[in-house]
Amino acid sequence: MGRDKEERTGRIMRATEFLTEGRNHPIIVVDVQPEYAQYARQKCAEIVRFVSQQTGPVLMFVNADETGMSIDNVEYDIVPYWEEAAGIDHDRLEDDPKYNGPIDWNRFTIIDKGYGYLRSWMDHGIPESIIVKTIRLMYQQKVNDTRDLEFPDNIQQRTPEMSEIMGAIEEMNADPMTVGWTSVAQLKRFNGAYIVGGGRNECLREVELLMNAFNIKYKRIDSLVYG
Repeated sequence: MGRDKEERTGRIMRATEFLTEGRNHPIIVVDVQPEYAQYARQKCAEIVRFVSQQTGPVLMFVNADETGMSIDNVEYDIVPYWEEAAGIDHDRLEDDPKYNGPIDWNRFTIIDKGYGYLRSWMDHGIPESIIVKTIRLMYQQKVNDTRDLEFPDNIQQRTPEMSEIMGAIEEMNADPMTVGWTSVAQLKRFNGAYIVGGGRNECLREVELLMNAFNIKYKRIDSLVYG
């Protein structure tokens, strides 16, 4: 069920398909930064080159020092890494006052999201369909933590979905799932975007599951995903 749902909301693209959609298509990038490039150097460099050659808006999720999830600093580590990977011309940067490097950072919205908000449930093997249902219920009840969810005491008043969610919470034994780490309204503005980065079954998948929960469409470029 979880993967079937993904196929309706998220689509996996072949490398040749995005060539027909134009260079101004919006892109979501997940965790392309020095901390992870050391394990997927070539793939991350390919992602940077692809994104920098596009002209549309970019929503860029990172794990940086602001949330304490890595030692990467956005200004001093991540941005310079992207500039180098995109092929910055250092001589021109010194000589040409109009040259600002190979990347138009005005296109980018960078969010230090942290990670692990859904991961304990994912890694434990809770079905993705139940994770998605739980996310939806959390937003319906306006809570950010599964420990704050409320259910009817009367069993007959519980929907089958509520029973599934309660079973998952009990199975996780107070190991919570949390949301609220990014703006759903912002994700909706990137409806239909390409999604690239990684890790495939880790942080990138967390973003995809959150998008699935709100039926926000995306197109994963599988050749530009690491992990």
